Amino acid sequence: MTQQQTTVPSDNKIMALEAFEHVPNENVARYLELAQIIDDLVRDKEPGMLVHALTQTSQNETETVFRWLEVFENSDALEAHLGSDHVARHIEQLSKGILTGQIDLVIYADWDEATRAYWQNRFSTVNFSYAAVESGFYRQR
Repeated sequence: MTQQQTTVPSDNKIMALEAFEHVPNENVARYLELAQIIDDLVRDKEPGMLVHALTQTSQNETETVFRWLEVFENSDALEAHLGSDHVARHIEQLSKGILTGQIDLVIYADWDEATRAYWQNRFSTVNFSYAAVESGFYRQR
């Protein structure tokens, strides 16, 4: 029987994620206010976050989809982000009817199977997947 990893796997490779958030059109103004607040906090408190960028990917009659692109110095920076009080407060605010459903998360990382399993478990509350990278690399710092 394989024992599940409970400590954060650490490496020195840059990794990225995309978080897609579905917002009812009537909530877009409030969502963007909250996005600016979290963006400012992440910039000021998370030196391991190399890129934190929000874009709008689509819009229809009922909802707008936004994408956060987040590039982390390493998996320790990702864990620091997820474990921060400001991110917990942000997620709590979004869960009060700002979003239409779960967040869709796509991870870009060069991780072994044990590390992938750890993060799969860590992200169990979102629609989670690994990007199928056909060609590319992950720099080590």
